[in-house]
Amino acid sequence: MLDSNPNWLAHCTEINDLDKSLFQKSTIHLDRAALLLITDGQTTLSINGHNEHIVFGHLIALENDAVIQLTHTNRLDFSGYLISFELYDTEIKSTCNWSIDTTNGYYIHRVPETVIADIRISLAVNTDHLHITIKQFILYSLLKELQQERPIDEYTLEQRIKHTVIYMQKKYNQMMTRDELAAIAGYSPWYYSRKFIELYDKTPIAYLISYRIFRAQEMLLTTENLSQNIAKKVGFDDVQNFSRQFKRIVGRPPKQYKKTVSEYHVCFLSPAHAEIAIALGVVPNCVTVTNSLTPKYQQLLFQEVGTTILEMPQYVIQQDIIVQQQPDLIIGVDLTEETKQQFQTIAPVISGLTYDLHSLIRYFGKLFHKEKEAAQIIRELTTYVEVLKSKIQHHIVKDATVLYLRVEELGYRYLGESSSDSAILLYQELGLQMPKVLRANANSFNMCSLQQLVAANPTYLFIEKRIMDYYTADLSLATLQNSEQWANLDAVKNNRVFYVDTGLWINNCSVFGKREIMQQIDQAILGSV
Repeated sequence: MLDSNPNWLAHCTEINDLDKSLFQKSTIHLDRAALLLITDGQTTLSINGHNEHIVFGHLIALENDAVIQLTHTNRLDFSGYLISFELYDTEIKSTCNWSIDTTNGYYIHRVPETVIADIRISLAVNTDHLHITIKQFILYSLLKELQQERPIDEYTLEQRIKHTVIYMQKKYNQMMTRDELAAIAGYSPWYYSRKFIELYDKTPIAYLISYRIFRAQEMLLTTENLSQNIAKKVGFDDVQNFSRQFKRIVGRPPKQYKKTVSEYHVCFLSPAHAEIAIALGVVPNCVTVTNSLTPKYQQLLFQEVGTTILEMPQYVIQQDIIVQQQPDLIIGVDLTEETKQQFQTIAPVISGLTYDLHSLIRYFGKLFHKEKEAAQIIRELTTYVEVLKSKIQHHIVKDATVLYLRVEELGYRYLGESSSDSAILLYQELGLQMPKVLRANANSFNMCSLQQLVAANPTYLFIEKRIMDYYTADLSLATLQNSEQWANLDAVKNNRVFYVDTGLWINNCSVFGKREIMQQIDQAILGSV
């Protein structure tokens, strides 16, 4: 997968903050090999023209001339580092190129939390002044993670069978036979079928048909294509056979399925999406949550309607737990390609949905045939916002400014005016003003120094002590509150500092969560007048 040579020495030339680099210049063209490490959050990047959703713990190996671009204009809530390096061949006494043997010119690997923790500590100081020893330690720690086990000469039976499964998933819309699949595995058709059934509880062709039907379900729910067109796209030449197989697997023919999707077992990978479904009158079968980021009201809501709560670590989706729920449909936000492919083997998957709340409500209203209910929810939320905006305008301090500051383990960030649903609520819907000196990078969670905070000197200050599963911001918050700069802020002097929760304000500004946030804004701003 990756070039390696015992005669090579790697030299780290520089380590840059990835988020800073991309916010300054949305496209990075590498002039040397590099490693890209995501140390916090998640985002979607275009790498060599391929969109990749990357999350905390992802390490991407990149060749010289690779191109990295931001793809989303919203939700740029991530941190990471771009580690550039050169290779020197001690045998030929010259620099050399690093080659990545993949079709797209990069390779993605998941790094353990312990490795990231060590690197975060090493990078706690300004990256511009890192000692060469620290740079080399970081580079070699990550290169070690990328070392692949020596390939074995013979694949195991499970690996051979798995290879045919991957083949089916990639070419599911093409004609294929059991004999063809058996040949790929290197077994006789009879032996191949017997072993396949032992591993997957169904014949190879039955597996292929199920996979095709799952993809057909996705197309029915996400496109306006007719059934006969979808049948051909997923590999069925005979429309009647397609309808027959669809009804056998799904329980209803294609036309009825689209009209009754709300009756099926739906698994939501986003609690905010599950809220919308409940508001529309649709009860999710199950929802994945991170316990530390689940507001109390939301936990009670899911329990009240009978939705099964599946607790997961942050940025980790445990597929085996979801499989046990036997979902008929899985709905997520942004999924890594690997995760999406895994889920597509057990159910149809809908992902990559918009972030805009009103658009989401309309989307789910159409999906579940609850358009009238969706329109009513939007009207209610709009009215709530207008009433609160009017109250604030009549009582807020003249020329007041509002800042949302996030306290993290290694520093501070402020939310740009369009960077999250809660930021959009504050600055766009309620019309509150961001301090002028910070009106840049509206779509980002921006780094903020104490000097910038003093210059901004907001009238009202919302503080979020970042909640994460793998670090704490307690020390950083204490440092802020004990600083001279903090004591001199107008918001501090006038008791206009308000503490908010990550799980509610960042993760769950949804149908019910948005109302909770507006109540807190009402109490904070109007209660301090």
